[in-house]
Amino acid sequence: MRTMSAVRAFNGAVSNKLSRLPQTFSRVLPSRFSLEESISNFFFSRYELVIANEESEKQVSYKTRHKVYCEEMNFEQKNATELEKDKFDDRAINCYIKHLPTGECAGTIRLVLPTEDGLALPLEEKFAEAFEKNELLPSSCDPASVCEISRLAIPREFRVRQMRSKILPAEKLEKVKQKKNLTFNVEHFPYLSIALYLMATSICQHLNVKHAYVLMEPKLARRMKAFGIHFNSVGEAIEFNGKRVPYRVSPTVLATELAKPLKGFHRKIHSELNSALQAIGDVAVPTIEHTRKPLRIAHAA
Repeated sequence: MRTMSAVRAFNGAVSNKLSRLPQTFSRVLPSRFSLEESISNFFFSRYELVIANEESEKQVSYKTRHKVYCEEMNFEQKNATELEKDKFDDRAINCYIKHLPTGECAGTIRLVLPTEDGLALPLEEKFAEAFEKNELLPSSCDPASVCEISRLAIPREFRVRQMRSKILPAEKLEKVKQKKNLTFNVEHFPYLSIALYLMATSICQHLNVKHAYVLMEPKLARRMKAFGIHFNSVGEAIEFNGKRVPYRVSPTVLATELAKPLKGFHRKIHSELNSALQAIGDVAVPTIEHTRKPLRIAHAA
């Protein structure tokens, strides 16, 4: 009888220990299927991030911009070179997303830097009168602390792809959709647009940019809020290929206020860009000869 009791006690103790193993492992090991990891795993299994340091890489961005802005949107005139490039590219950092299965560019964006000589950012040079206050102008800030994010371009086939792609298996997707604290629709997740903005954010952080300016559609700015990306209006709406508003965002604040599932995605993007960011180095504000001074508002609007 004593032997049987001892065996039962032993079996009970073993069963108790085994029942606690899943809880123990869940504390020691990270969740294999967190939304953060699922987004990163999905994206980086299909795409690669490129900062265009070489001329051939810059050409990829220019060609993609021509395809989107000149051929698809008709925002700009087509040209024989099939490259969409302007004077601001001489002081810009272009970057893009490469689709690994095809090698095609899935989207591009650029950061235009000001200069010590006082050359204005595109937004101020063209639409200074739209700013609400003089102190909101980029030229009112330290030249080394500002930039303009522009020329975001995603070819039509990839715009369609990002809306149709399922970043999660059906079962996992249903569970995520049932969570009430998720601020965006993961079933229709614009991962290419988000990745491009997060690439630009990482470059801004590397260059210690305090304020990034952007001219965009108000509906896009509102949509980005769902992802914790808050573009703050600094001026009135203007007509430029449709209704556009000048906005400003702090890269540091953006990274802090990102929706929780995107924080890990941004960390992964920053990690993947590390070598390319080091190649950029501590970029000095470029000095470019010019004859035109930046536009300024004579008084506050």
